[in-house]
Amino acid sequence: MIDVNMLVANTDIGVVLHQLGIDWERRKSGSSNELYFACPTVNHPDDPHKKRCSIAEDGSHKGVFNCWACDFKGNLIQFVRAMRGWDFWQTVEYLEGEFGSAKVAGLDALKLRLRLNKPERADSRELPVMQLPSDYRLLSGSARRWLQEERHISDEAIEKFQIGMSTSSQFGDMVTIPVYFKGQVRSVFTAQPETGGAKRYPKGSPQGEILFNYDHSVESGEYIMVESILDAIKVWSLTGRDAMACFTNMISKRQLELLRPFETHGIMPDMDGKRGWDLVDRMIPATGKGAWIYMVPEGKDPGDCTPTEIQSSVQWRRRYCDYESQHVASTLRPKPTPVYAVRKK
Repeated sequence: MIDVNMLVANTDIGVVLHQLGIDWERRKSGSSNELYFACPTVNHPDDPHKKRCSIAEDGSHKGVFNCWACDFKGNLIQFVRAMRGWDFWQTVEYLEGEFGSAKVAGLDALKLRLRLNKPERADSRELPVMQLPSDYRLLSGSARRWLQEERHISDEAIEKFQIGMSTSSQFGDMVTIPVYFKGQVRSVFTAQPETGGAKRYPKGSPQGEILFNYDHSVESGEYIMVESILDAIKVWSLTGRDAMACFTNMISKRQLELLRPFETHGIMPDMDGKRGWDLVDRMIPATGKGAWIYMVPEGKDPGDCTPTEIQSSVQWRRRYCDYESQHVASTLRPKPTPVYAVRKK
C-alpha cells in the first residue's frame, strides 16, 4: 500500500519538472517557494514561452499547480499524468520509484507504518439488537407489486433480504426490511409502498454505526455503496453485485472504518441533485482514488433508473482517478475561439 500524501511530501518538485523537460525558476511566495514555468498547454499561442504557470515547491500546498492565464490547474499527480499521458497508477509508480515511502527514514517511516497498520477501532458502544414488528408477515398484494414493478426488485431479492410487511397505525401497510449487521438485526427499515412515501427507522436505530448488507459484502470481498436500502437491493436484483447502503450521503467516520476489510471499493452516487456527489467526496480519502465509480444518468438516483441504466452503470464503471483527470486532460486541448457575431458585407 502506498501513502500518496507522504509520497507527494517527499517528492522533489524541481527534479520532477526537470525530468519532464520543463525549465523553471524559483520565486518566493510568503514563507514558501513557487516554481514558475511556461504553461504546457496550447492556450497561449501569442506568447507560449512566458512563465505564467506555477507549482508549490513546499509548504501545505506542495504539488498544487495553477496557470494564472487559463484554467490549467490541479495537483502533482494530475500534472504528471497530463504531461506523460499516464494513468493514476503509472504516475504513482513513477513517483514511488523516485521519491517513494520506501526511502523515508526515521520518525516519518515509523508514522507511515503506524498509519498503514492501524488496528480497527473497537466498537464505541454495544449496538442494540432489535426485534421485527409483532405483525411482520410475508410480503403480498400491492406492496409486492410496487417493489417488483416500480423498484425492479425480484422475488429472489425479496427472499434473500427477507422483505416482508407490517402495519403502521399512522401509514397503514409498510414494506418492512430487517437490517442485519454482524449477524444480528440492528435496525428495521419500513417504507410506504408508493413513490415518495414515508420511510421510518425505530427509535435508537444506529444508522451512523452500521451498513446495510455489510455481512454479505464482506463475504464477497467487494461492494457498491449507495445511499438507500431499496437501491442496494435493486442493484443486487438487477446485476447480482453486492451493494451496501449507508442511509445518507453523509457517510460517517465509523462507517468509513468498516470499509477496512475491503480491497475493492465502489460508489454509485445519486445524480439528481448537487449533494449526491458528497458521498464520493467523503469516501475517496478513505478508499483511495482507485475506487470504482458507477455513474447513473444525470438527473437521476439509482432508484429512478431503469434496469438498463443500472446495468449500464455497472458495465461501464470507471476509476475515480480517471474521472478526476478528465477535466485536467481537457485543458491541454486547443480551445475554440468564441464567435459572438458575424458581420455581413
